[in-house]
Amino acid sequence: MILLVDDNKDDAALILRSLKPQLSAGGIRHVTDGDAAMEFLQQRDGQPLQLILLDLHMPTLPGFDVLKRLRSNEHTRRTPVVIVSGSDLSGDVARSYDLGANSFINKNDQPKQFAETVRQVTDYWLTLNYLCPLHAVVTATPPPGAH
Repeated sequence: MILLVDDNKDDAALILRSLKPQLSAGGIRHVTDGDAAMEFLQQRDGQPLQLILLDLHMPTLPGFDVLKRLRSNEHTRRTPVVIVSGSDLSGDVARSYDLGANSFINKNDQPKQFAETVRQVTDYWLTLNYLCPLHAVVTATPPPGAH
């Protein structure tokens, strides 16, 4: 399942339309603000998501705050998060990556190009990327011959 967090109804409709062919199996849930996203995640009670598409500038709880919470939660800290924003400020891009975003795409492209970008990025995260299991334990393995 994918979670789309975006308060702009036109952008959300374009994203949903562009992803429709890919989502017959897993589905997508759209919420319009950060508070609703956090509530939705609490209701899932740890059930993993495949991907989160997150706008930055929203009412109530901004995307940066949502991203901080996602990365501090054991159930979502490894979930891929793609920032989908109209901001092209280098500070917003850098801050997104500093807070743990996996990718950043800009909404300011032409609608057809933006829809194709969303489709390609989502396709990558859903089909090509190897996801880390939710409860994987990371251990350091010494190199051969090390004592």
